[in-house]
Amino acid sequence: MKDETKVIEETMEAIPVPSEKLDSIIEGSFKGDAPPRKGDRRRRIGYVAAAVLAISILGGTMALNHVMANMISQLPIIGNVFDFFGSTSQPAYKKFGQLATDVGRTAEDKGVLINIDQGVFDGTTITLAVTIQTRKNYGSALMFDGWPSVEGVPAGNAGASFEKVDGLGYAGIMTITPHFEGIPDEVDISWEPEKLIGDKKEVTGNWQLNFSLPRIEAEVQTLNKRVEKEGVAVEIKEVRKTPLTFNIFYQQLVDPAILDEWTAVEAELKATDDLGNEYEVPYNGGFADGSAQTAEDLQWSATIHNLDPMATKLIFHPFATVSTLEGAKVIYFEDVEVEL
Repeated sequence: MKDETKVIEETMEAIPVPSEKLDSIIEGSFKGDAPPRKGDRRRRIGYVAAAVLAISILGGTMALNHVMANMISQLPIIGNVFDFFGSTSQPAYKKFGQLATDVGRTAEDKGVLINIDQGVFDGTTITLAVTIQTRKNYGSALMFDGWPSVEGVPAGNAGASFEKVDGLGYAGIMTITPHFEGIPDEVDISWEPEKLIGDKKEVTGNWQLNFSLPRIEAEVQTLNKRVEKEGVAVEIKEVRKTPLTFNIFYQQLVDPAILDEWTAVEAELKATDDLGNEYEVPYNGGFADGSAQTAEDLQWSATIHNLDPMATKLIFHPFATVSTLEGAKVIYFEDVEVEL
């Protein structure tokens, strides 16, 4: 077999990259023995179809060796996935690329190469930056049959948003919020999707990706602040602040008599700070634990992104929707303040 340098150079001839740039990438790839550093993303770019050929030639379809990981990460398509979405459709992720952990795991089957570029674990939610390289058009909407899972942890809520990218295929962000009992320092993640499903076509394949993510540090405050009205109580138990997210853990408790009239209760939060900023507080999902007295006694987690660093106080505005199939009403509670 030809040496790796020769193979890569021949494979990349068709890519519109200035020769001096490509030479520096290749030279740096083979001479640089240092592992990629977390958060240093200035040179990291995207992927192109020709890189898939190079990966196949070198046999690195499951986990990129340091040569290929360094090289194809610098080919100009969309740049860093978190930065791409953060500057366009999902501003909540504009800072993620700076502190994310480089993953660099790929799997290829049926002409579809799945790459997990970066990941963030904030102690509550796992957020993954993903690219899908394919020459086929699966449509504008994309999803998978099979979600990433954390070893030894019950599954929780999950979500994904993918966009079509010319010259690449698709790029997206996936979130997984398992039901952690504690706060692990690291999570071992396995993703083995069985099918890629678009609104135009789908394909069944065999993709297997396994990797670990360390937890980014968090400041934890125990609050146990409770408000109650009309038989529904909301207790904000704990908040965890990281450089990227502000996670809230709260509980709803429902008087059984309420369920004689209403069949469902859902507590939510809105928030403002002492600077006048308003924040959406989307929940990550809820579940009933062993202490639940009714089916509507639920534990929730929710996340605020892009909290103003100059704010010194956060004010939560809890509300609960009680409903049946015939109608609903909203209960508004007293505010709950948290010092930052």
